[in-house]
Amino acid sequence: DYASMTGLIVSGSLINGRKIEIAPMENNGQITCDGRAILHGFGEDSCGAAKLKYGADGMLIDSAMSSLPHRIVHITLPSGIIIQANRWPNFMNLMITMRPIPGQDGVCGNNNYDKSDDSGKQVHERFGQGVQHPSELLFKNKIPLQLPTSVLPTKKCPPEKRHHAEATCKDQLSGGWALAECMSDVCAGDHPVSQPQIYDCKAGESNWRAGWSTGKKKFCCVATNGHAGCQ
Repeated sequence: DYASMTGLIVSGSLINGRKIEIAPMENNGQITCDGRAILHGFGEDSCGAAKLKYGADGMLIDSAMSSLPHRIVHITLPSGIIIQANRWPNFMNLMITMRPIPGQDGVCGNNNYDKSDDSGKQVHERFGQGVQHPSELLFKNKIPLQLPTSVLPTKKCPPEKRHHAEATCKDQLSGGWALAECMSDVCAGDHPVSQPQIYDCKAGESNWRAGWSTGKKKFCCVATNGHAGCQ
């Protein structure tokens, strides 16, 4: 999925090395500060210099999730940085609002108003091959580095969309990494990117114990506030 994640960690010098971790709702996902669970329900708390507010108010980052209960965490960091995490049953959406900071960089670029140095290939060249030493890991397990290729899987870009995407992107780009990224964006742009992760919790509700998959049970248990799917 191009716009969702299954975990968020905030740390570093801005909050003096403290560590905030946020998980989706399923499997009793928590919000923690330095490993200590906080904000078990809606309310406010802090983790060092970071201020956290948990509630139902906030921008809906992914409109495909509008029918589900909203559980939104706002994190306010020093220097006016605001992070919003929308928690859903099995993933989260994230939005960061901030002014440019000299030296900043990330998978979306370096915010220097020059798009020419923000291609995926250039970002990976700046970051190297990701985290190499266990002492640098923030998450419990290392995530394998996934490098895009010029061949898109059919699931991401079916044949009827592939030709349109290729024609559109070749007008501006030529070959290699940038072309693959552009085609991925065009293919994903025709439908809500989170759609594969959403289940219709009304369909088959009367026979959910026998008829639903494990994934649907977990999703709907959270999405319906425990009315269906909970084991």
